[in-house]
Amino acid sequence: MPTISTCICGAAQNLDAERPIQILVNQGYVVGFSPERLQPAWSAYRVAHADADVDYDRPLVYYDDMRLPEEHRIGRKTFGKIGGIQLNVGHMSPNEVINRQFGRLAQLETFLMSNMSPQYASLNSGVWLKQETAIRNIEDGPGKDHVWAIAGPVFDDQPSSINRGHGKYLPVPTHYYYITVDPHQYPYDTPSRVIIDCFLIPQTAPRDSNPLDYRSSLNEIEGRTKLKFFRSWGRELPMGVLASTDEPIAQESRLTKVLKTMQAEEAMVRAAMKSDYDDIDSIQGLIDELKDQAAQIRNQGYELVDSDLEKLQTLQHTISWLVRARGIASETAEPEQPESTLITYHVVDDMDGKLDQAARTACNFWNRFVEPKQSIVIRLGTFHSLGNTIARAYFPYENDGVMYGRVEFNTRFLATFTEEEIAGTIVHEIGHTLGIGWERWETLFDKDTGLFNPKAIRRLSELQFMEVERDGGSGTALAHWDELKFDKELMTGYKDPGEHVLPVTIDLMKILGHKVLERLDQQTPLSDLLVEAASMMFSRQDEAQSLNLEHFEETGLMETIPHM
Repeated sequence: MPTISTCICGAAQNLDAERPIQILVNQGYVVGFSPERLQPAWSAYRVAHADADVDYDRPLVYYDDMRLPEEHRIGRKTFGKIGGIQLNVGHMSPNEVINRQFGRLAQLETFLMSNMSPQYASLNSGVWLKQETAIRNIEDGPGKDHVWAIAGPVFDDQPSSINRGHGKYLPVPTHYYYITVDPHQYPYDTPSRVIIDCFLIPQTAPRDSNPLDYRSSLNEIEGRTKLKFFRSWGRELPMGVLASTDEPIAQESRLTKVLKTMQAEEAMVRAAMKSDYDDIDSIQGLIDELKDQAAQIRNQGYELVDSDLEKLQTLQHTISWLVRARGIASETAEPEQPESTLITYHVVDDMDGKLDQAARTACNFWNRFVEPKQSIVIRLGTFHSLGNTIARAYFPYENDGVMYGRVEFNTRFLATFTEEEIAGTIVHEIGHTLGIGWERWETLFDKDTGLFNPKAIRRLSELQFMEVERDGGSGTALAHWDELKFDKELMTGYKDPGEHVLPVTIDLMKILGHKVLERLDQQTPLSDLLVEAASMMFSRQDEAQSLNLEHFEETGLMETIPHM
């Protein structure tokens, strides 16, 4: 269990008599929490190089800190927008650094709202992310292991605020400070032997800038925050290196070296991209080039990391805008007919974007394996019930050559679901819209035995080993693989953790009238397939937009998914 020694030379001294600070000690970091501002005044941790193999999946929910009195807790919901600007829940002590060093419990504690501050989304996924990435990549050296870090918000005299309900208003900072201490030989360091880097980063920092663009000094940060850092060190002696805008840097910390390397790499990439685009003379050529870049990222031969996924998301957004630009540029031309069918979605009602992202992944999953005989639109929404149903699906309906499915999620459970759980449920329901459980499916097996008939087996030999569920009532019976025999398979009637997909589930699509684009060689964990689907690019926005996504018809309830 860490103590206040997580803060090198003790906790920051509070110089503002009107701003009390409560110290909160966690497994991997310490927070000086400001009840007045309902967020950290500072958050401190130390970091050493750690193996990525101990990296845990990122949690998808936040937690109120129950150590705080109710009047100082701001709830678990995200921060929304202010003045049209998207706010992210910004970690002061970062998730990944802590989880690689201290494990799962310590990681979960970084998701306490007492560690969070409302950051502009462009900062959170731009310069702030670069800073967190850089400190995570610091290498240990002889006599040098840990680097200490302190981060927190900076406010102007009259900050904007967001309403958290019950009379609680959360002020929005204008800047964030970040201070690191690179020791010479801890714990025997003196002020003149350490290297201190100081940064003061504005909320409006451009995404493509670098933390090195925002060097500051310890004196400036202490003056802006009314905090005094490293109070057990006397200031009579000069500090080793205090990064400043008006002082030359005599030495370089390990953090500075990493940031300079990142800066050089980004410059090389920008130069290469500029060179690559010089010969492109059409919007379609640029779209094709970006698709090629996305394919190169996906085919690198190793598991994609967060930076890869962020690049893919950026490419996806860019391609989407270019597709729109291409459409505007060719308004006078006859619209092109879609060359093939596809599976897409329409979100009617959502909760914090959970359905939108999961639906994209689920559609990517099926578009990878199947070209449907007619385009499919999955209509997604929410409902609220105190019952035990987590989701419900309705019988598909058809209009103008397009098949529509409808799935709704219970908001009682949706907030706690991971993206993988939501995407897995949508993948299952798309399987029904593709035909599992109705029409042609019903002609393939004996309803009394659940066994597939000889004609179906001649078309797909694997069906001789399969059996249809006969229990569970309407919506489950005769519409899924048998739960007892196939348990955690995607298309059984009961949702289980650790589900997998059998090759026959994909191959079956051919019998149901669709074109199978890719087969599975073996039983494969659904989670692995969803990770791959999440990183896939969807570049057929123009085809999707040509469909009537809004069309709706009321149909009967097909199945409900109970909370297990």
